[in-house]
Amino acid sequence: MVRVGWIGIGLMGLPMCRRVLEAGHQVAVLRRGAEAVASLATSGAEVRDQVGDVAAGADVVVTVLPTPAEVREVYLGEGGILAHAEPGTVCVDMTTSSPALARELAEAGAARDVTVLDAPVSGGPFGAESGQLSVMVGGDEVPVGHIRPILDCVGATVVHHGPAGAGQLAKLVNQVLVAGVTQATCEAFALAGAGGLDLGRVLQSLQAGAAGSPLTAFLWGKLAVGDAAPGFKLGHLLKDLNLALDEARELRLELAGTAHVQASATALAGRHGADGTQLLADAVTPGTFN
Repeated sequence: MVRVGWIGIGLMGLPMCRRVLEAGHQVAVLRRGAEAVASLATSGAEVRDQVGDVAAGADVVVTVLPTPAEVREVYLGEGGILAHAEPGTVCVDMTTSSPALARELAEAGAARDVTVLDAPVSGGPFGAESGQLSVMVGGDEVPVGHIRPILDCVGATVVHHGPAGAGQLAKLVNQVLVAGVTQATCEAFALAGAGGLDLGRVLQSLQAGAAGSPLTAFLWGKLAVGDAAPGFKLGHLLKDLNLALDEARELRLELAGTAHVQASATALAGRHGADGTQLLADAVTPGTFN
């Protein structure tokens, strides 16, 4: 049994945390989100009021937060994780964040004899619920082995990509592909609809060919019924694309397709940031979602 401190129980964090609990580990969660906290407490989680209380006494601290700014505050702020984690603790940031911040946190942790790994995930809420996520890890490889029982609770694929920040960079590569597939699916759906094709039959053909993918099928299904509910929020995709393009500029790369999706997401995020990424269809055919 591992003593786990867990901070972040949103769309992804909640089912991930529940899987760790169900595996028999001792889990303490931060009191944020009454309904989510109540469901975890019913399953045996301890509930604590302060970040420092979650970190103190934990073998492993896991964070799954919306933005890099929140990650920075939770780790480095007064009363944060690094101020209270005991020497030897391994912290795992599973937020999609910036490689530079991951390196900064790893360095700050090392100064306190605390390991900080970056380990963002891909696979959406279904992957989180089923334990089928892809986990992309950056940081010292030895502690990765030590916390593998926790990572295996949530991930079917766990890959160590290199030093601190490498996991975050791998996730940004993933998000560039997600953005491209999402944009292409919205455009393909619009073309099929405008041409009068049976949308269900088109999807049947797509899934049997090279264009088929779980993401295409998921988005196509949402578009077909006008469902704006998120599997992945448009605002979160925009955050990730901003990070990816920042990293590309540092590497002197021009990602024209990604920049196009970013521009569309920026235009829509004010009204639809909390909706699913399928809302990008409104940039292709205005009024797809009313």
